[in-house]
Amino acid sequence: MLVPSLQKLLAALRRLPGVGPKSAQRIGYHLLRATREEATELARAVVALKDRVGLCSVCGNVAERAEGVSDKTPLECPVCADPRRDSSRLLIVEEPYNVEAFQKTGVYDGLYHVLGGLFDPLAGVGAVELGLDALARRVSGGSFREVILATSPTTAGEATASYIHELLKPLGVTLTRIAVGLAPGADVDYADEISLRLALEGRREYGSIGR
Repeated sequence: MLVPSLQKLLAALRRLPGVGPKSAQRIGYHLLRATREEATELARAVVALKDRVGLCSVCGNVAERAEGVSDKTPLECPVCADPRRDSSRLLIVEEPYNVEAFQKTGVYDGLYHVLGGLFDPLAGVGAVELGLDALARRVSGGSFREVILATSPTTAGEATASYIHELLKPLGVTLTRIAVGLAPGADVDYADEISLRLALEGRREYGSIGR
């Protein structure tokens, strides 16, 4: 029989993505054996994350609020704040961690737009939930010449990319799709840097892939 505090911790850990009962148990007992200083450091890091980190008001990437800045001030991520970035290219990805993955390839220096997910009709996730109207406004009001669709080549990823293509096509920008390097059905989340670099370098205009 678990003591209440440990039981509560394990239940909280199991709510984390990818953490099942066994993993939660290992983490929980590791924390139990850790020093108070180690446990406190972890707790403070989690609280600081919630207090200071959020999503960029421009692109949806992860952004951090500097100390002393009002929590009412819109957040801006390091990519959007960097004047050296190529503002003529926009890479559309699913999640903030995809930004970091593409950054590691070293071949892309443009801007990003993070959707925060993919179409999922069963979960009620569609164009409104992904903020696609805001994406269209950003593209129409910017100086973008190319928009790169970098969603995973899964059923949901392709459906989302197709919708975005139809949404942005009237705006006159070149729409491309990441190509070689990712097999059909693969997930961008699990692709290595070389695969992502090949997928990005081998991109083709949307609709021409497979011809």
